[in-house]
Amino acid sequence: MKTQLKRFFLTLGFMTRIPVNVDLGEVKDEDMHKGFLYYPVVGLIIGLVDLAVYLLVTLVLPEIFGIIFALLANFCVTGAFHLDGLSDTADGIYSARTRERMLEIMKDSRIGTNGAIAMCFDIMLKVAGLISIESGMKWLMILMMPIAGKMVQGAIVYKAVYPREKGIGIYVGTIDRGTLIGTILFGLIFMGAAFFYWGILMYVVLFAFAYLFRVYITGKIGGITGDVMGAGSELSEVLLLILVLIITKYAGFPTGVWGWLAGAGF
Repeated sequence: MKTQLKRFFLTLGFMTRIPVNVDLGEVKDEDMHKGFLYYPVVGLIIGLVDLAVYLLVTLVLPEIFGIIFALLANFCVTGAFHLDGLSDTADGIYSARTRERMLEIMKDSRIGTNGAIAMCFDIMLKVAGLISIESGMKWLMILMMPIAGKMVQGAIVYKAVYPREKGIGIYVGTIDRGTLIGTILFGLIFMGAAFFYWGILMYVVLFAFAYLFRVYITGKIGGITGDVMGAGSELSEVLLLILVLIITKYAGFPTGVWGWLAGAGF
């Protein structure tokens, strides 16, 4: 139990700016690799922070402000970690350069035109998607989006190749099958609880999308980097919103346990 708690706190501290004031003792590479299991749980914690901000802001301001401040809270909690990855990935992949030059561009801290466009559209799509969701269930989507971004990361990093000779690829190609399965189970539990059987279907679509994204990027730069993981997270959040909007249009909002509780006034 102590080992698992250490791995959880390591992952939380690595993925967010939440201070982890815990004596973790000796930290091994294995602890980071095994800590990948808690990616969806970290997503849940981020989602809870975003949701708390949304609920507090909407007490005094119109709903649109709650949505914007919830996204701002997400960027503050994560340090815009994943948004930066999306920007760097877009700058590199769409630079129309050689593979080596793409990797150099992705490592550059400066933001190019493609990266700026990617960030703007990412934020606009999230705001538009959340505005379009029926009012009573916006809170559920705000909660679930960070979970969606984290729970599909196994499809991106499992047995993947790190394309640089030097650099940090903590999770790329280091995740074992047991950890991957555990991450998938966490994701299925959260999605099933939120969206019932629709959640299972959406998880399959999101996981498949993440894997295809991995294949596409690997074809471009020969592997997966931390920036690509961040980009996959952001894109998966947007895709979840789009899937829910499509299902809502043709079959009604796919709420599960949490939707029933909201409908009952809890």
